[in-house]
Amino acid sequence: MRQLRIAVLFHRSAASATLSYQLGWPEALAQSPRFVCRGFNLADRGLADIAGLMREIYLERPDAVVLLHSVFSNQNFLRRGLFWAVAVCPVPKVYFIGNEYKLMPEKISFCRHLSLSLLISQSNDPEVLDLYGKTLGCKVGSIPNTGFNPAIFSPVTPLAERPIDVGYRSYPAPWYLGNREKEDIAETFLENAERLGLHTDISLSAADRFEPSGYAAFLNRCRGQIGTESGGDFFELTDTTRYRVGAFQKAHPNATWPEIKARFFDAYEGRKVPMRIVSGRQVEAAACKTVQILFRGRYNEYFQPDEHYIPLEKDFSNLDETMEKLRDDAYCTELTESAYELVMGELTYQHLTDQLADLLMDVV
Repeated sequence: MRQLRIAVLFHRSAASATLSYQLGWPEALAQSPRFVCRGFNLADRGLADIAGLMREIYLERPDAVVLLHSVFSNQNFLRRGLFWAVAVCPVPKVYFIGNEYKLMPEKISFCRHLSLSLLISQSNDPEVLDLYGKTLGCKVGSIPNTGFNPAIFSPVTPLAERPIDVGYRSYPAPWYLGNREKEDIAETFLENAERLGLHTDISLSAADRFEPSGYAAFLNRCRGQIGTESGGDFFELTDTTRYRVGAFQKAHPNATWPEIKARFFDAYEGRKVPMRIVSGRQVEAAACKTVQILFRGRYNEYFQPDEHYIPLEKDFSNLDETMEKLRDDAYCTELTESAYELVMGELTYQHLTDQLADLLMDVV
């Protein structure tokens, strides 16, 4: 099988130390037998670094230039002359679009000026992929944003020896997404922990997040992990709702979530397109054989209720039932084995880089 020569652009700094996918993808591509890969960290902007990138894309002529999520997710790190140098390079360009809920007009413009050949979305929803394809006129593929490295995320501690009943690390989602599910699930378990007899370690604080090896150790201390799909149900390429919610919150700084929900989402105008995706937290928990208690959802059609996770209704009407399942050793063993087999068979970084190689063969 032909190896593809690729130049990989990413941005890695101390600020991304807890974002395992921003660390994992460059390493996985460098190690993949499907690629001959040269990586360029856009956080390194010395003359020698820029000269090396120019030499690679203009003199060495790779089969493709791959821009990972970190290039432009919350901020565009490929700017000015360096952007145009990449844009006019006559090789196929691939962009892994991240945080598909903000700065979408800017990201669409970014893609157009790059003359993009392949867009990789985190979503596999047909409506989302179709909208991208019609807007950009390029090939569109779907790959989850996070795989996992089995050398880091693996089951080390048996479930019976894990001291934490329920753990969670996340962050509050912005209200313009149309939900506050991460806060809801965290708050509900904290409020009910004493009644349910649970030892919990739950936090939405950025200060309590872990780098990858620390998170793997945390997962191995937890019998159960709670969680939700990432994203929301109101995907837009225009950011219209994000702008409107932001303007309303600025004018009404004491506005409550029920007010925001009623004003902007209960009577949402326009076609409702979901942007719900599987999170790396679910993949990594499964790799550590940690029991997952998740809101029902698609999870990119990977994780199935009562096969890979304990399903929790979003109104928490079956909360007590989920705790009974969490205490059922036989059920939990079967659940975690199924989830582990799933991620080992489909969601390691090796599998995801193979998906990228297959998609690239159609554009190089």
